[in-house]
This record gives sequence, C-alpha cells and structure tokens, in this order.
Amino acid sequence: MSTGKTNQSSTQFAAKKLLGKAQTSNLKSDVNEAVPSNVSIPSETIFAEAIPNVPGDVFHTMYSASHGGPATVERVTFDVVAISDTIYDANDSGGGGDEASNSGAHGYYLKLPSAYQTDSSNPRKGTGSFLNSQRLYTTRGALQLIPPLISNASPNKYFLKLYKGDPTDAANEITSGDSIDWQVDYYSGIVFVQDYNAARIPTYATAYMYVGKYLDDKLTAISSSAGGGTVDGTGASTRLAYWSDADTLTSDSGLTFSNSVLNVGGGIKLKRRNVTSTLTASSDDHFIGVNSTAGSFEIRLLNAGSLQSGQTLTIKDEGGASSNNPVTIHAHPGQKIDGEDSVTLESSYSAISLYCDGSGAYFIY
Repeated sequence: MSTGKTNQSSTQFAAKKLLGKAQTSNLKSDVNEAVPSNVSIPSETIFAEAIPNVPGDVFHTMYSASHGGPATVERVTFDVVAISDTIYDANDSGGGGDEASNSGAHGYYLKLPSAYQTDSSNPRKGTGSFLNSQRLYTTRGALQLIPPLISNASPNKYFLKLYKGDPTDAANEITSGDSIDWQVDYYSGIVFVQDYNAARIPTYATAYMYVGKYLDDKLTAISSSAGGGTVDGTGASTRLAYWSDADTLTSDSGLTFSNSVLNVGGGIKLKRRNVTSTLTASSDDHFIGVNSTAGSFEIRLLNAGSLQSGQTLTIKDEGGASSNNPVTIHAHPGQKIDGEDSVTLESSYSAISLYCDGSGAYFIY
C-alpha cells in the first residue's frame, strides 16, 4: 500500500495549478509545463446549467438534473495516452515516493475514443470539440470532466476511475489508493502518476463529461431571444409588451426579471396612436386615442381568439367631440363586449378599457 504522495509532488501540483499549468512531471518547473489548466468551478460561474447530483451509469448516455431538464453530463470511456516528454525514473530523480519505480511516463492525457461519434447520444457529436479522438486539454475547457465537488452523494459517481486494461473488467481498475499514487486534473483531463510501475500503466479511464451550455452560450441565447421578441422571448407578435432590435436595455433601465415577472423600476411607455376615421384595432394596440371632430366613426375589435388571454385595450376620446359625434366600438362578429355587440363613447373625453379572454369575448374593466 502506498504511503502517499511526496511533499514535492503535492507542492508541484498545487503551485502549478495556481499558475494555470497542469502537473505532468516532477522534473519540470511551472515554466516548462506546456499543458494549461484551471480550477473547475460549479454552475454559477462556468457550467451554466444544472448538473445531476447522482447521474446514471450507462456509457455514452446523457443525463439531466431534473425530469424534462436539459441533459448536461455524459458518461464516457476515455483513452489514456502517455505524454512522451514526461519519462523519467522517480527513484533517480527524487521525485517519487518510497515505492520502487521504473523509468516511464508520469504524465498522461485523456482523449475521446475513436468511435465517440458513433457511440454517443450527444446531439452535438461531430461538432465543436465533440469529435472522435479529441484530446481534452487542447480544447481549453470546451471539454471538461465533472469534478467530484459538484455532488454530495455517497458514493460520489464523479470520481474518475482509471484502468490498466478493458474497463469492463473490474480487475483492471487502478484504484485511487494504488501504490503508483496517481491524481487527475478534471479541467484539463491530465493524469499524473507519481510512482511509475510498468505493471500498472493506465490505458483507459471512465468519467462524466459536461455536455451542457457554458455561461457564454447561455448569455448569448438569452440575448438572442430578447431582441425583436416579446418580454418572455417567444417572439409572438400578438404580445403587447415587447422590444425591437433597435431598443436597448441598459443597466439603468430599471427592468428586471424574477420568475418570469417583469419588474419596472421607472416609467412605462405603451403603444399609442390617434385615429380620426373607422379602423380595425391591431394586435399590438394598447391606447387608441380617437378624435371625431370631423364626424362619427367606428372602432372594430379583432377576433378575441387571435389575442392573448388578458390582453388589454383602452380607447379614449382625446378630441372631446364624442358628445356630438359618437364613436362606436364593435365586437368581432359573433362575439360580445360585456354581453353586447357594441358600446359607444358618447360623452366628451369619455374612455373605455377592455380586456379579452383570448377566446371569444371582451370585458369592460
């Protein structure tokens, strides 16, 4: 049984990690390490979608944190490949523990299997970094292993497993307490072996890979859904409250979202138009100001079934002439306004506010 990693190994690993480098050899200083690394962080800052606490066990299958939620992790069998310039004899260099060691590679990288695109259920396979034989460290974080810190389950399935042969044979596993004293960098997919043993050369690994959206992807999707659409991002043209591509929400706009509710910290501007003759109201009208000084006319309402339930419309006599020239508001044929076919503005500066049920009727409120 191993007596543990040496101070040299632990110090080198920690120092290089803080400097953005992966540990591949105790004989290399941080300036000589070519493989970059970083600290893996949970979903609030880099991983932008929820990760399951206890994922499933089927290889090359994707798992989500909740039923119906986006799939964010995939269990993958990785090839483990030695890094040629990490070969040394830890006994001679002083970089090993108290176990007997041979001369051999101490640094290894993980790569996707050559048949990944055939075996995987990932809909993005064959695009981006989800390619056959892709090395994790070359993707600069586009491919990352899920670190164990994400889960509090016991046992924690996110611990990488290392094998010296076929990973379906449990006898080939090189356990985390094995005498070669290995450790893995979950960000770069680099495995470091402190005490090389020719009988325990790692060739395969199994782990969970993140396949969800990263923060930049998530923010881009939110931004794209906002421009030219409705406040909930659906793009439905029948919504009253919306902004166009030409509008800008700035940090001092006073607008925030909470549980799909729009909170307004300042004034509201809703669409208004002034009319002087008969017309049919449109789906994006909110205020219609009428001026009948030239004579009476009609406002015809749209089919309530073509609008959103709860959609509102206010019609106001802005010209003050409706006492002499009434303005009549007609419901869509076959529909009613508070049980009537029509209502009339017939006193100066009168107004009426309506909402519809999104089906077949309007109501005065």
